Amino acid sequence: MAKAPTSESAADDMRNMVVCLTQSAQRYADKHQIRDDLRALELGTDCMPGDLVSVEIGMRPHDFIVLRRRWIIGGARRQLEVTLDHPARLARQ
Repeated sequence: MAKAPTSESAADDMRNMVVCLTQSAQRYADKHQIRDDLRALELGTDCMPGDLVSVEIGMRPHDFIVLRRRWIIGGARRQLEVTLDHPARLARQ
């Protein structure tokens, strides 16, 4: 059975993280020409769904929300997939 990642492997997990975008986030990123910048983000394994991610590129911040995270584990491969959404709609309390 595959084991959950430990804090000892955080550096490896950072290198094995991929940022995905929802369709609306992709449209926004393409409109502002920041898709490559978003895909290059190293958010860290401690980011959680609901986190607000403000990326300052150019003259303004671009706000996204962490929609979901998913660990993809197979054999020796371990990858964290983090999906960003736009507009950043915070959960209502």
